[in-house]
Amino acid sequence: MKNILLAALAALFLMGCGNERGSFMLSTTSDQNLTEATKNLENALQKEMFTLVDTLDHKAVADKYDISIRPQRVVRFTYPQVASTLISCNPSMGMEVPFKILVWNDYSGKTHIEYLNPEYWSLTHNIKDKKCLELINQTKIAMDKAVGSVSAE
Repeated sequence: MKNILLAALAALFLMGCGNERGSFMLSTTSDQNLTEATKNLENALQKEMFTLVDTLDHKAVADKYDISIRPQRVVRFTYPQVASTLISCNPSMGMEVPFKILVWNDYSGKTHIEYLNPEYWSLTHNIKDKKCLELINQTKIAMDKAVGSVSAE
C-alpha cells in the first residue's frame, strides 16, 4: 500500500498540476486568432533574442492526407549559445533543441498556447551544474515573457 501511495505521489509530481511553478506543461490562452497569435509569438521570441528555426503547420500536413485535426502550429526556436551550453551539460538536451511552443485552436476556435516547462529539463536530463540550472531558469523567464505578450491571462 505504501508503494502505491509513493508511486501516485511521484506521478502527480511528474505530471504537474495547473499553471503554477513546477508544472510539467505550461498552458495559456490568447484572445488572438491562431495566425495572429503565432506571428506575434514569433516576434516576441525574437525580441527575447531567440532565433526562429521554423513554424510547422500540422493542420496543413494533415489536410494533405485527408486527416482532420484542429488547426495547430509548432513554433521552433533556439538561442544557439544557450542551447550549445545546455547540450554540453548533458548531450541528451539535444532532444529539447530547438525549443518548441504549440499554438492551437480548440473546437470553439479559442487559441491555446502550450509548452514544456524548461524547469523539467534539469530533471529529465539530470542537470545539476549551477551554471546550467541558471541558463534553464533564464530560458524559462524569456519564454514566459514571450508567451505572456500574446496571452489573454
